[in-house]
Amino acid sequence: MPQWLFPWIFVLIGYPIGTFQTAFFVGKIFGKINIKEHGSGNAGATNVYRVMGFRHGLIVLFFDILKTIIPIIILNYFLYDGRIWDITPYEAIPGLLMAFGVFLGHCFPFWMRFRGGKGVACSLGMLIMFDPWIMFIVLGICIVIVVLSRYISLASVTGYISLAGVTTLRYSDYFIILAIIWVLAAIGIATHHKNIKDLFSGQEKRFNLGRKKPKE
Repeated sequence: MPQWLFPWIFVLIGYPIGTFQTAFFVGKIFGKINIKEHGSGNAGATNVYRVMGFRHGLIVLFFDILKTIIPIIILNYFLYDGRIWDITPYEAIPGLLMAFGVFLGHCFPFWMRFRGGKGVACSLGMLIMFDPWIMFIVLGICIVIVVLSRYISLASVTGYISLAGVTTLRYSDYFIILAIIWVLAAIGIATHHKNIKDLFSGQEKRFNLGRKKPKE
């Protein structure tokens, strides 16, 4: 096998896992709706929350995080003789590549015409497995942005920027890790292009915890 092809195996394994769209199935099972036809049309936890309520949004968030965590746990267990978290940065690269594949599958599922979610929950799952300290920093920044602005999209975009920045500071000697994170962050920001446009035009919807909107 050519050496350049080896890393892509982990991405290709992760992609089909990511195409499992929790939001779509939660909408179908609990609401008898196609979530892509309601609210913002995004297959993610925030849109499910706005259309179906807090409990269902939380279910989507939980399982979208889990679908990134579980494959990395299994991969690390088999690659490193039972070690899951106690690994070096270089040993973490296969898991990062798999998480990147899950992220791509979530954002661009082939069976939904490559229009899925925005990858925030998958990114969070990746950070839980890769570096919890970066997760706490990025999550803390996002929470502050949500509290101050009540814009989930602004917090998400800021989170991706923070992810790239903090990872660069913490892993400046690991170019492969930086490349994976930079590309993921760039794609994550790009998936929010409509939200960014709406933020500048003043049309973006604010987040109201506990408020359930009627189905559209």
